[in-house]
Amino acid sequence: MGFYFYPRGGSAQVVRYLSRALVGTRWEPTVFSGSLGTGREPSHAGQFFSSPRCKWLDYSAAAQSWAAGANPMAAAVPMHASYEHKVGVPDRHFYELDEAAFGRQVRSWTRFLGDRASAVPSVVHLHHLTPIHEAVHRLWPQVPVITHLHGTELKMLAASHNAPHAEAWAGRMRQWAQRSARVVAVSAMDHQLALDLLSVPEARVETIANGVDTSVFAPRVHTVIERMACWQRWLVDDPRGWRPGEAEGTIRYSAADLSAFVNDDGTLVPVVLYAGRFLRFKRLQLLIEAHHAMRRSTGSAAVLVVVGGYPGEWEGEHPYDTVQRLGAQAVFFVGWRDHHDLAEALACSDVFAAPSVDEPFGLVYLEAMAAGLPPIATNTGGPRAFVNVDPARPTGWMVPPDDVAATAQALAEAVSEPLTRVTRGGRAAKFVRERYSWGSAAAQFVQLYESVVAEPEHSRLDQVGRPTSGVA
Repeated sequence: MGFYFYPRGGSAQVVRYLSRALVGTRWEPTVFSGSLGTGREPSHAGQFFSSPRCKWLDYSAAAQSWAAGANPMAAAVPMHASYEHKVGVPDRHFYELDEAAFGRQVRSWTRFLGDRASAVPSVVHLHHLTPIHEAVHRLWPQVPVITHLHGTELKMLAASHNAPHAEAWAGRMRQWAQRSARVVAVSAMDHQLALDLLSVPEARVETIANGVDTSVFAPRVHTVIERMACWQRWLVDDPRGWRPGEAEGTIRYSAADLSAFVNDDGTLVPVVLYAGRFLRFKRLQLLIEAHHAMRRSTGSAAVLVVVGGYPGEWEGEHPYDTVQRLGAQAVFFVGWRDHHDLAEALACSDVFAAPSVDEPFGLVYLEAMAAGLPPIATNTGGPRAFVNVDPARPTGWMVPPDDVAATAQALAEAVSEPLTRVTRGGRAAKFVRERYSWGSAAAQFVQLYESVVAEPEHSRLDQVGRPTSGVA
């Protein structure tokens, strides 16, 4: 199982949970992943995956060379590329990399896989469309490859770009998908995008939804004391929120600031939670605007807590700058935390809100729902498949995309009507327990592995087209 990036974001969580769910089957994977930092950091693959069957390619030297002013894409082990344009980080957008940079990427992963793989695999499961595909093809051209799309690569391919190397990279990614034995999409929307953008025959595109660890994400009721202890720990004792261009902990709060979480009579103020990276399509800035507008128009004391934002990464206006520009109150930045901390944050909150536009899947919505929090989402992308699927028994709120007023109205209803949000949250938790689990997803992948390995090689090559060697 190959993961090109160092661990962060939703697709890394998918690799972690899916690989664990496959333990005990004949398809228990060895994970080959990018990695950054030491074993004490969550970006380190060994720490993140916590598995003896994990091997990692260390990007730390490339990141250090970038900090010293050198080109991280020219290091002996070059930094991974990115699907997004970000500032202040060592990775570069794929479309900025020329033929020579592509060659370095492929050679680095070919050496790594060749040195660390103990045997020729029966099947290779690759997450995203990345240079690992070319490395695998060079090492094991006869081995069937399953390409697992997570949406970000499709967003990049669907967008218009004038970058000099865009056409070359788009061509490579289409070729990698086309010579895969199967392409896995996480939602109906991405299934159709894969057909449209990658020109893969429909018979070879499967849709397998991500799962939820319902042993970690489950409804839990925290007392006032328990909630306040969590906010004290994350906002005052161990602050990790960060200002644009500055280090973790540069957004700090005092114990007096925590009074925003409690009414004068000692009861809890409703907490709206956002969790995710600071990417443009997540529309966190819009959520901050809607929360600010809702508080001003209704007089609500509701708090917005922002969990996430990988240190140093953001697109568009930094959300902290959005707060400053608006003069918004009661917005708190918790910073980047471990995935288990997300379960604790959900237990300290009342409603989950993320007005993303065309979210590829939206695992975090399902995790919030499993924890009993009704979500506020837009009626685009993956959440359409699992939020309010029964209009007569809603599990959350769906709003039009990029609509500040509608988002503010949904927030107002959610924070002012506790019975409504508890009822919707209860339905949401039941829905996720019944429909989504990593055990179910793993069983579908086991069936998929069995299927592609059983196909005769000549049949598979005829089906996908005779692979041609890429140039690097």
